[in-house]
Amino acid sequence: MEIPEVWMQAQASVQAQLDQEVVAEAADLAEAQWSEMTLVARLLRARGRQVDLDVYGSRCMGTLTEVSASGEFIVLRCIDGESARASEHLIRTGCINFARGLPRGLAPVAEALARTRIGFREGSWMRGQWGNRVDVKIHNSSNNVHGRVAAVGRDFIEIDNGDGIDTRLVVAMGSIISMKVLN
Repeated sequence: MEIPEVWMQAQASVQAQLDQEVVAEAADLAEAQWSEMTLVARLLRARGRQVDLDVYGSRCMGTLTEVSASGEFIVLRCIDGESARASEHLIRTGCINFARGLPRGLAPVAEALARTRIGFREGSWMRGQWGNRVDVKIHNSSNNVHGRVAAVGRDFIEIDNGDGIDTRLVVAMGSIISMKVLN
């Protein structure tokens, strides 16, 4: 028994309609996944990769090595121009204007959030810089702060810029855009 041509056309029409519905549903699902994606989740997926960031008008290029547990900071390992020496930069994620080099793949949000919780603690990282010379870029300031890390509190970092213990500069953590370690 042969299937009539009209039935074949009807079946093809129904299949085409189903295919369109599946494509539309997949597009809706992808849009829903993207709507839940955060910059921190994208940064987590970029660990170990080269990224190019604009941080309040300053370009920072390097390997993204860490994302903090809070998601507020990242550590970027950069090679300084002529000296070709590597340096670490602590960068506040809220100060990133734009980024290039972040992978596009979607990670499940729950997985990304779980990984965020096991990142480094910014206070611990800063305490690890005690005695090191740093260059700190401050929010709404035209001048950077230079000196040695002398102390790190819960919400501040103290910088010794050589003017004596009574004149150390206490910088609020909330005002830090980025901090470059000068070895």
